[in-house]
Amino acid sequence: MSGSSVIVKISKERYESSTYKTTPGGKGHLCKPVILDIRKTHFGLFSHERPSASRDVELLTQTFQKLPGFHPDPYVISDKNSEKETDPLYSVENLKKELKNIASNEEITKDSEIFVCVVLAFGESGYFYLPNDPIKGHEPSKQPPKFSVNDLLLSFKGNHCPHLILKPKVFLIQTCNPNLDQINKANFAAVGGLLPQIQRTPIEADILIYQSTVSGGYTDKMKKETKEGLGEHIDHGETTELKASTDHHPACQFVYALYNEVKALTDTKQEFELTDLLLSVNSKLEYFIKKEHYKSDEEDTSWNIEPPEVPVCIDQLTKKLVLNTR
Repeated sequence: MSGSSVIVKISKERYESSTYKTTPGGKGHLCKPVILDIRKTHFGLFSHERPSASRDVELLTQTFQKLPGFHPDPYVISDKNSEKETDPLYSVENLKKELKNIASNEEITKDSEIFVCVVLAFGESGYFYLPNDPIKGHEPSKQPPKFSVNDLLLSFKGNHCPHLILKPKVFLIQTCNPNLDQINKANFAAVGGLLPQIQRTPIEADILIYQSTVSGGYTDKMKKETKEGLGEHIDHGETTELKASTDHHPACQFVYALYNEVKALTDTKQEFELTDLLLSVNSKLEYFIKKEHYKSDEEDTSWNIEPPEVPVCIDQLTKKLVLNTR
């Protein structure tokens, strides 16, 4: 395919439609979502783990299951075996190869009308961290490998994945800050902020990127009584499977807001537009930030990093994406 143009046959129905095709194709599903579940990473001499990780994947799976035509079992890439050299998350190059394999997976691309990829990881705007320990010789300044969001998008452009041409490609990215920590209030003014990150913008149409950087750690440190007082605004993490365990955590606020809004829409409407869904999610996250529900309940402590603004959405979809609920 390199060095030559790609010929793609486009149906008249798709070409003239004012909305993307949102009915399952011949294989019986509309979309098989892809989830990158990166739970841990190393920064300097210390390891970090996203406490909301297991709950996030659980709620995301339930969210997709509420949408007719979505495959009940997402394609999940996890970091359980990332220390093995053959694992997709062992290195940047390995993940690029895995994304290439996904782009050629007909169940995810050719046989689906919509492509959805969710990234759950540590990182900042424009990139996310891979899980492996980069330290050689105990160098405290080492950072984990970074994977560019731009490289993620490039893997599914038309020249690499012709099956997705003119199909909506939706990237939902939740990156938590590995430097988030609680500090004594007396030292709060002395903590320097992080440098602004480079913003990357997609260069191809039919792509939507929605990125949240509201770290899951904000909800994880709330006292039980505070969560109970906030009621439905905070996930309690107590599912049937986890109630027997004392080691359960709430979902990060982005995933929980997405889950709640999809549930509300599927309970009350026959269809909804993706833009309306994301605006509702932003409204919930804005409430969380403005009401300072992220504030720690630990005695005489606060966070060293204040929550960022509501998620940023870069929308280059050429048609409306209307999802059915019945």
